[in-house]
Formats: sequence, C-alpha cells, structure tokens
Amino acid sequence: MKAPRSARWAVCFGLLIAAAFAASSTAADPEAKWDPARTTQPEDLAELKSLQTTVKKVVDKCSPATVAVLYGASAGSGVIVSEDGLVLTAAHVIRDYELPKKGSLEGRALPFTAGKEVTIRLPDGDTVEGKTLGINEGIDSGMVQITGKKSKKGTWPKDGKWPFLPVAKSGALQKGTWVVSLGPPNGPRDGRPPVARLGRIQGSTKSILRTDCTLVGGDSGGPLFDLNGNVIGIHSRIGLPISQNIHVQADQFKNDWDKLVAGEWIDQPKPTKSGGGAYIGVVFPDDDEEDAWLKEVEEEGPAGRGGLKVGDTITKFNNDVVKSVKVFRKQMESAKPGDQVRITVRRGATILTLPVTLTKRA
Repeated sequence: MKAPRSARWAVCFGLLIAAAFAASSTAADPEAKWDPARTTQPEDLAELKSLQTTVKKVVDKCSPATVAVLYGASAGSGVIVSEDGLVLTAAHVIRDYELPKKGSLEGRALPFTAGKEVTIRLPDGDTVEGKTLGINEGIDSGMVQITGKKSKKGTWPKDGKWPFLPVAKSGALQKGTWVVSLGPPNGPRDGRPPVARLGRIQGSTKSILRTDCTLVGGDSGGPLFDLNGNVIGIHSRIGLPISQNIHVQADQFKNDWDKLVAGEWIDQPKPTKSGGGAYIGVVFPDDDEEDAWLKEVEEEGPAGRGGLKVGDTITKFNNDVVKSVKVFRKQMESAKPGDQVRITVRRGATILTLPVTLTKRA
C-alpha cells in the first residue's frame, strides 16, 4: 500500500533533521536562502537543502539555552530567556500532585506555591539550582529562576551570563509556518543533546499554537522556535495522534510576565458553573475556544461518579456535538439539578458515552 503524501513528507523531514548533523557534504548551496516566513513545502532538492541548512542553524543557535527542568520525581523541559537565568516552562511541570487514585494516570493537582527548589539540567549534562516562580494554571504557563551562581561542574554560566533566546510575537503566525521543537523526549540522557523535530503550525487560538512537531513525555515545557531561532511557544500537551500537539503561545507569557516573575498563581481554576444551577464537577482550560478537555474532575462529584476522568475530552452533551468549552457551558445552561445527561468523551483512542446525574452546587 502506498503511504499517503503527508506520511511520505513526514519521513522525508524526519530524515532531514538527522541529515542536518551529518557530514558537511549535505550542506546546501550557500546562495540558496529559505524564507523563515514561508508556509509551503520545498519544491525541489535545492529548496530541501536550503530548509535543512536553516534548520541546522536554528538547532545550533537554540540548543545551548534548551534545558531540562527536574522537579521532584518528574522531568520536563524549559528554555532560558534572559542572561540572568529566567526559564520558561509549562505550569504542570512545576506542580505538586497527589498520588493517583486506582484507575487514574495522574493525581489531583495540589495548591501551587512559588519558591520550590528545582534542578536545571543543561544540554551538556551539567546542573544548576533553581526555584519556581509563577504559573498561569489556565493556559499552562510557568516560569523558573536559576538561582545557582555556578553550575555543579563550575562551567556555567560563561562570562557570568546564561545562554538565552529572545521571545518573539506569536499571535500573527500563519498556518503552515515551519517551526522547530527542542526538548529531551522521555527525559534527559547523558551524552544526548536536545532532540530536534521539524514541523508546521496547524492552527491557533488566542492562547495556543497547534503543530505537527512530534512530542512525547519529557518534552513538556520545552521550546517551540520559528526559523529565526526565536521562542514562539512552550510545549503543553501531546495530542492524538502525537503529531498534533499544543503549545502555549509566547504572547501569553509576555502578557503575564511581571506576575510570573513575582511568583503569582495567576489563574487558579474555578469549577464549572451554569445558569440553570446544575453542577457537574469538572475544571476546563480557561480558553473557551479550546476543546472541552478535563483538567480536573471532582472524584465525588457528578462527573467523577459517572466515570469521567482527567484528560477526557467531551465531544457530545446528550446528542449535541461539543466543539469547545464555550459550547459545553452554553449547553449546561439549560440543564437542571437531577437531570441525567449522556456525556460522550474521547479517552485516548476510545470513545465512551457515560451517564452523569447532575446535582446542585453544595
């Protein structure tokens, strides 16, 4: 069976990343230039080599500032964005969680407190101490400050300044724009530099970018770059399939910058409310235009008793399609305490329809 064109391109560009670090014989014609704002595919070998050269420059430029963020028993990623060691990451990378209940993959998030100790692992394997600053729970953005004056091996920072990368505007990026993801998939490993993945923007909302850069566990909090080597996003969630992923827009970090630096918990989650007085007991992302995926589920609430779990994405309310958090909240307005509703969810590759009896808020 012949693979679809998209799959053939994916294989091609996966090989392109590997080839970027091969012998100099793979280098592009020095006269060829790839436009970083371009949204179309290479048309011939010369253009493919031009893109390869551009990607290699981005990876070489950005790898020194791409770090692993080690907090407790978990490992995520981050990127240094100032010479004094501010690190952008995802909020969930620096959160504390309860032990997961039976049948759950992750426990409930505990209240956030700034100033917790973290370890920043640099690309060469050296480490330095840091502390948590602020988070925005609603959009999954977080910030860490490097506090150590010298790394464990004493080799960083060089000349008293940490390697860092500029944070660019992200809101005007076009669908199809080429981007590069860096991070340590499945956690950092000795002798392995940040792993690069090439992809394109698939869509966006006011707070997120969606790309086809393949991400796996350990990449969370890592940087997404444009082809000028600017930070345009931070990895937040792995999609289904894993080539459809969600990144917090850099613009959202800029909007909250002073509060994050001050160590604030900007946007504490609030339970779903409805005009009809019915209560379901879940917490959604705060961007109403996002898919209605569940950040939190009250274990003894209606949703929890009905079988809904953290990470589920609601796709139907009774027979009505749910395309976003906004749509679900609108549908809840007509519901009343005591109503039994059918909630259809996507859980991994499985579609489930679960009966949920709504209650009145306690």
